[in-house]
Amino acid sequence: MIRTLKLPLFLCLPLPLFSQQSDKSINIQSRKEPPPFGPLRFREDSVTIIGEFKNSVSSPPFMVIFTNWVTREQVNYAAAVDASGKFRMKFPLPAESSIIMKWGNAYFGNVAVPGETIYLHADANAIVEQVPQDSAGIVAHAERQAVRYAGKNARLHNEIHRYMEVSQSLKLPRYADFDWGRQFKTMQQYSDTMASLFRIKMRYFEDYNKKHRLEARSRQFIEARIRYDIGSRLTQQYFVMPGKDKYAGDDIFFQTVDTIASQRFGTGYLSDEYLVVIDNIRDHSEMKALALRLNADSIYEQRYRHPIEKILTDTWKTSEKYSQGFVYSDSMLKEVRRKVTDTFLLNRLYRQNDSLKALDADDAILAETHFITEFPVMKSADEIFAHIVAPFKGKVIYLDIWGTWCPPCRKMMEYMPAIKKQYAGKDVVFLYLAQNSPEAAWKNTIKQLRITGPNVVHYRMPAMMQQVFERQYLTGGYPSYLLIDKEGKLVTKQAPWPWAPDALYEAIDKLL
Repeated sequence: MIRTLKLPLFLCLPLPLFSQQSDKSINIQSRKEPPPFGPLRFREDSVTIIGEFKNSVSSPPFMVIFTNWVTREQVNYAAAVDASGKFRMKFPLPAESSIIMKWGNAYFGNVAVPGETIYLHADANAIVEQVPQDSAGIVAHAERQAVRYAGKNARLHNEIHRYMEVSQSLKLPRYADFDWGRQFKTMQQYSDTMASLFRIKMRYFEDYNKKHRLEARSRQFIEARIRYDIGSRLTQQYFVMPGKDKYAGDDIFFQTVDTIASQRFGTGYLSDEYLVVIDNIRDHSEMKALALRLNADSIYEQRYRHPIEKILTDTWKTSEKYSQGFVYSDSMLKEVRRKVTDTFLLNRLYRQNDSLKALDADDAILAETHFITEFPVMKSADEIFAHIVAPFKGKVIYLDIWGTWCPPCRKMMEYMPAIKKQYAGKDVVFLYLAQNSPEAAWKNTIKQLRITGPNVVHYRMPAMMQQVFERQYLTGGYPSYLLIDKEGKLVTKQAPWPWAPDALYEAIDKLL
């Protein structure tokens, strides 16, 4: 199983807008050092950012991007920037979290503390606009003099910004690249190399800290990012190593992971890669249990180092089921309560389940959408293909092979409303074949993602027929997209994906 890395952060979710500007003066607090960050704790709270981009000639929105603790999805918030370069935003944040601030092509990595107001001043003329490339963490690509923070936590934010900027001078291999990782034949070789890179990064950080005397919270944040960046590369690499042999020596491998990135460190949650590491460890445990016929929980119990880690992974597993359209019964919720003991996380899961229940009862959403669930017995892929396209002769067909369990499939659905609108009333039909998706969850996912409309058709074939069809027409995994002309002839098994709408429009328009 190869884990795909996160989609580019700016491709994530719709952007709720917050405005507007503030004339409040910016006051920098004293250098009295606050207490260090404590253990991970969730609460209902928010963060406000007030800022100004001086000398700006354009006004793209100001964005904040971070990871949702309950769903593990990237979430975006945006605020309009006025003609004078000023903006104001407020967004919910339940715990201290790593955030990315984005303005145009300029990125600023930092931390956000629930309840705080961050004041940001930047000189647009001095900002180096560059898409982030550093595998060690997305950082502020801007001159030190171009950006400064003020407010209660001014020292914290400025110290983090400056370290991230100067640390770019540390040249390391492109260790986040899977191609680079393929040179290693054993996990031991890879883990030894990554441990060496970790020591280099920590020595650089320690020397910098001796010179600049960072406050405790800045040290915690930077160290967390170093530890969990290396830890995430270690745990990702585990997925690409072949065969069962990797399980024989994985105890030694996980000792390396534990030495570098574990909750004994205490504030690993300050890095967004923390969530990747503990989720990967959960998946490793389940893969090993499946391969060796062992109990997954018993393996995982040996791996996690703090109760919150298991609570979080149980939260994500439940939320993932919700995203696939599954509604939990009372008995299932009782089991969730046993595992997820944090009140904040549990309440969020309850809300998701209640929302799904309401969706499950609302069939009006599907009123205009066509469903075909009955089929004659067909044994060949070509016979199945001819049967499913025959009713739509005279129309161009965009066929999507997907599954409710497939995150990229669901992600692509977010781009479809605009595409369907483009071809409303035209001779174009959007045809969907769902693979291995239970019926109730399938319909709820269709409702959740609004895969609906008068030009939408959902087929639900018998599993064996779906498999026969996919053996011939599926390309490169899920989702796969086919384009079929008005005569019912296959044009391509590799049609443009929905996130490239211009290419898709061009391909469809040629067939109309």
